[in-house]
Amino acid sequence: MRDPEAEQEIDFSRYWRLLAARWWVPVGALVLGAIIGYAVALGGAQHYSASANLYLGQPYTASGNVSLQGLQTNPSTVGTIAHSLAIDQRVAALCKTKTGSFRSGISTKPVAGNLAKNGQNPLMALTVLSSKKKVAACAANQLAQEVIARISTYAVEKIASFQAQLSQQEREIKELGTAIASSSVSSTDKLLLQVQLNSAESDLSTTTQLLHQARAIEEPSVLTPASSARVTARSRRNSTVVGGLIGLVLGGLAALLWDRIAPAVARRRNGR
Repeated sequence: MRDPEAEQEIDFSRYWRLLAARWWVPVGALVLGAIIGYAVALGGAQHYSASANLYLGQPYTASGNVSLQGLQTNPSTVGTIAHSLAIDQRVAALCKTKTGSFRSGISTKPVAGNLAKNGQNPLMALTVLSSKKKVAACAANQLAQEVIARISTYAVEKIASFQAQLSQQEREIKELGTAIASSSVSSTDKLLLQVQLNSAESDLSTTTQLLHQARAIEEPSVLTPASSARVTARSRRNSTVVGGLIGLVLGGLAALLWDRIAPAVARRRNGR
């Protein structure tokens, strides 16, 4: 009976002898593959990516207890503004470049881990890819500012309104306090003024809380500004290693099949 294991050992021994006899073939192919891989990576264009994270805010009614739907809560708002040609031209002028240096590299997406509710995406990432480091960061930051400026109208007006109310309420409270402290005011009138003062202080507290809510929750803002980082399409190290491995494999196959390939090549040459 034949021993399969013995046959396997004989086959492997033959392969090793073939590789050892023509060791220069896989070694040369490895070196050539590594050189080609490095050259390909060296010729690859370098790009820079810059991402700004935006908080779009959540608008509420004047009472502060009912959420509203608008530009801030529309998932397509950021992308629409960022991809506007007019906006991109303005950003290009501010960054002292051309729109073509960054416009095709603009992208927007919700921040990972965000819980979308009713189509709302309060956290968005705005990314710019460019071949120039400064352009990528400048364009991303300027686009972020353009987006925030266009979706903040409601919150800005609401904050201004609350600030005006606070100023008026503070003046009223001061006047009531002065009147209560005056000796010319009767005790009965002071009691009425005290009731008005308590009501004014309660209104002031409510307005203050609504102002804090408008600033911290409703008003859009740039959560984190953009900073450029190099994005290499092909890693030189990885390309060199992969090219060398591919060359080694192909060289090894060539060495093993040399006895079949060489006669065929010789016949073709003789036929010519």
